[in-house]
Amino acid sequence: MVLGVESMKIEIIDGLLLTSVMIEYQSKIKTVDRVVVDTGASHTILSSDAVSDLGIAFKTGDLIIESHGIGGSDYAFQKRVDHILFADYTLQACYLDFGQLNWGNLNGLIGLDVLLAGSFVIDLKLMEIYSNKF
Repeated sequence: MVLGVESMKIEIIDGLLLTSVMIEYQSKIKTVDRVVVDTGASHTILSSDAVSDLGIAFKTGDLIIESHGIGGSDYAFQKRVDHILFADYTLQACYLDFGQLNWGNLNGLIGLDVLLAGSFVIDLKLMEIYSNKF
C-alpha cells in the first residue's frame, strides 16, 4: 500500500503548531491528531495511549530512551513502525518513540528526526507543511 498526500494543514492552538501524523504498525493504520510540530525537539514522540489500539505497548526488550527538555526528563520506549506518513512524505520501517505523555490533550511531537528526513517546509502564510524532497 502506498500512502501519500500533497501537503498537510497546520493550525495554531494555544501558541502551538498542531497537525496530524499517520502511522502504520503491523499492517494497521491510524491517524494521530493534535501532534505538535516542534523544530526544537530532536525526536518524534507519540503518546502510547493514542496508539494502544494498534497494539503498540511496551514489551520486555524494547529500547528505553531518556529525553530531556524544558519540563525535565521523561522516558519512552522505541518501536519499529511499518510507515510514518507526515504531509506528503513517507518514512518506511523506522523507529519511533512512544511514552506516557502528560501534556493535556496533546498526543505527541513531530521532531527534527522526521522534519529533517523529509526536508519539510513550514508555510505559516498558508498554514501548511510539505516535503521539499524530490
